[in-house]
Amino acid sequence: MYRVINTLDYKSENKIVHEYTIMQYMNDNGHEVTTLHRSHDDVWAEGRRGEEVIKVIDTGDMVIFPKKEFAGDVGYDKIAELYILLHFINKTERMPMYEGTIEEIIPTHTIEI
Repeated sequence: MYRVINTLDYKSENKIVHEYTIMQYMNDNGHEVTTLHRSHDDVWAEGRRGEEVIKVIDTGDMVIFPKKEFAGDVGYDKIAELYILLHFINKTERMPMYEGTIEEIIPTHTIEI
């Protein structure tokens, strides 16, 4: 079990907020399951605390999202939650998904023909 601490939204208040919890376990098929849950802290409405947000099942060949959460319109909150979970998986799994850099390309000289 891992705690996800929000350090961005509460920076000006110098506050530490436990926003999510990540849990990992093996399911009955022997696949690793990673879930992101809302914390039980008071940053969430009482009825939303502890709620499962995203589940990812790693079969060894692919990753399965059991719900169709990313079809159609996807809110910024879902994108942030997906980012948290994928970043966690990338940093903790035996096979990282990706590592690299992104560089901005700025044209320095243009020739018209």
